Amino acid sequence: MNYLLQINAFYDRLELNPLNSSEIALWHALMSINNKAAWSNTFTVASSVLCRRSGIKDTSKSSNFYKARNALTQQGFITWESRKGNQSAKYSITKLYGNLSTYSVDNSVDSSVGNGVDSGVDNSVALNKHKQKQKKTSRRNRKKPVYDQANDFMKLAVYLQKQIMLNNPDFKQPNLQTWADDMRKLVELDHRDKHQVALVIKWCQHDSFWSTNILSARKLRDQYDQLYLKMKADQGSTPEQRVSKKQDEHKKWLRDRDKFVLYKYSETGNDLDEAMPIIQAEYPQVTKAEAERILHPELYLAAGGVDDGH
Repeated sequence: MNYLLQINAFYDRLELNPLNSSEIALWHALMSINNKAAWSNTFTVASSVLCRRSGIKDTSKSSNFYKARNALTQQGFITWESRKGNQSAKYSITKLYGNLSTYSVDNSVDSSVGNGVDSGVDNSVALNKHKQKQKKTSRRNRKKPVYDQANDFMKLAVYLQKQIMLNNPDFKQPNLQTWADDMRKLVELDHRDKHQVALVIKWCQHDSFWSTNILSARKLRDQYDQLYLKMKADQGSTPEQRVSKKQDEHKKWLRDRDKFVLYKYSETGNDLDEAMPIIQAEYPQVTKAEAERILHPELYLAAGGVDDGH
């Protein structure tokens, strides 16, 4: 597993599936332990060790640890299973990034030529017919995927529906399963970033022309390249948009800063005193109090603090 790609993919998912600081810290603790285990498919670790690594102090059955672990499981970030007696639970971390499949043209050509020489024309025709029949049967038997409300593609479909309804409250209820599948194709087959898709949805539904034309996920997919280029061309064309762009850049800076603090905190075994010199070497303006707010925002807000926007 590639550590950096995995972390980047994790935070990309957080754009649509936010987690609290305990859940994020627990995920980083599991990643750190799996890294030391040479990225084994499964590994065992005691709950007490994970609590210590993630900074979760309560180990009771109703503690934040079990809530955080269940949240990571439900979101699809990890899987785990208990074992008999006092044995430690077994964990597996879901790989969040994908590899592009490769296909060798040379091997394909060599194989095709060799088969053509070895077999007759009649056999080749019969084989092609058989393959076509198998493909048709496979398509008939293939079950359509079902998307629940927690699925990222369903969230994009619902987001498009809500944006459309802001312009037209009487908009007819669409088939959200079909829309979610079109969103899946846009992301997986067309290789579009989910966060970028959400930005394009918001932009097109605020545009006087495209808001009356993009009224389905399929239409969004068909026109995506044109919409994306138009959105990029419009960015920064007015003072208001330039301010918005600066705000977005600041938010990105805050996200990158928070990622760095969480990563270094996890990397040093959740020892903030040890992590602070590393953090301040990259972000000199981050104080220990600020790092505490980043690591434990729920405690700061509960104490009556003011959220600084990240």
